[in-house]
Amino acid sequence: YKTITAVVRAKNTALLDETYEEAISIMRKVRGLKYDEEDNFTVNKQDGLQEQYNKTVGIIQIAGLIITGLSLFVGAIGIMNIMFVSVTERTREIGIRKAIGATRRDILIQFLIESLILSLIGGIIGMMLGTLFAYAIGVFLKIEPTVSISTVLIAFLFSSAVGIFFGIYPANKAAKLDPIEALRYE
Repeated sequence: YKTITAVVRAKNTALLDETYEEAISIMRKVRGLKYDEEDNFTVNKQDGLQEQYNKTVGIIQIAGLIITGLSLFVGAIGIMNIMFVSVTERTREIGIRKAIGATRRDILIQFLIESLILSLIGGIIGMMLGTLFAYAIGVFLKIEPTVSISTVLIAFLFSSAVGIFFGIYPANKAAKLDPIEALRYE
């Protein structure tokens, strides 16, 4: 018997089973086997490699989630600190605004919008760096990363939520300032 080896690759991992079945069908036609005849060839599917790939991707995803969580927490604390400094440095301005008629709600909204803008700028920078990093790794590993619109939208929403959530306390502190005490502050 003469051994012939053919290598067949699927376009992507979702088509592995379909490609496997198609390879068997083609080999049966090439060998002239009838429906009821047993295969006189073997088609090896590299399940072990696929399983290892899936494990590796899973580990990378978990590591990415942990890094993302830590980054968000550090960023959120940074936003809160920046907003506290902003409230402290602008205490006199807050006092003047309140003295001429700004309501507690006006001050609260102003500082929440500032916090939201800070978090969105950070989110945009993070998404740009993340996308560049993904493509750099893709070049190194010879795979093409995908960035979906839904992922970008979720990232924007999450970034906004972090900015608002961690901006509430400093904004509330600014809104509660007594105008007379704020005007005396130096």
